[in-house]
Amino acid sequence: MPRTARIKSDSGVYHAMVRGINRQDIFQNNEDRIVFLEKLSAVKERSECSIYAYCLMSNHVHLLIGEGVETISQIMKRLGSSYAYWYNKKYERIGHLFQGRFRSEPINVETYLLAALRYIHQNPVKAGIAQSCESYPWSSYHDYINPERTAKSLTDTELGLKTTGGLRQFAEFHQKPCSNDLLDIDDVTRATDALAEQLIKQVLGGRTTVDLLEMPIPERNMLLRKLKALPGVSHRQIERVTGINRNMIQRA
Repeated sequence: MPRTARIKSDSGVYHAMVRGINRQDIFQNNEDRIVFLEKLSAVKERSECSIYAYCLMSNHVHLLIGEGVETISQIMKRLGSSYAYWYNKKYERIGHLFQGRFRSEPINVETYLLAALRYIHQNPVKAGIAQSCESYPWSSYHDYINPERTAKSLTDTELGLKTTGGLRQFAEFHQKPCSNDLLDIDDVTRATDALAEQLIKQVLGGRTTVDLLEMPIPERNMLLRKLKALPGVSHRQIERVTGINRNMIQRA
């Protein structure tokens, strides 16, 4: 089965995530985390990309990246290969370290950027391993709130601080909880019809209205729930693209 084409970001900014194969840990200790950040810094310099946020968890990593002279796929391939080579050599292992290809979500408006920033920094809190963003040491949150650290960090903080309105507003924004598994959409403006159509068609995978109507109800409802979970996409937009009645969408 062919791979689903990756949705391109008009802004060149992506929320990307890589996970350990079979959900295995990709960091055994702090040295591993430090080396990963060093690899990320080297990739940033070579690709001239922007790093707006990062969070290193035990078995996965979240990144908010702006493309430079290389595409997001090239950036993530270079980063993954470099770290996996080092990790396998250190622990005398062979085989893949990361599970499949990385996941990514295009960030096309400023409010998506804010939602992604907060989601990434709150990941340890949602996972129950930290009481607050500030208490977790392995995220870019500290680069934002500590001016002394910001000057020498790999995180590009200017856009995030400017978009939230400053340091105080940035900290206050991060105290509000996220409710979405991928991106917090509570404070996000609706996707444009063009973007919504692109997102919906990717999930549908070529299925037509007739295909949807002929599906077993549980299978169709599962697909509709995936569509409803798309960040910024409204029921009206789902109805327009799929041809499925809005009441049916709401009941799924």
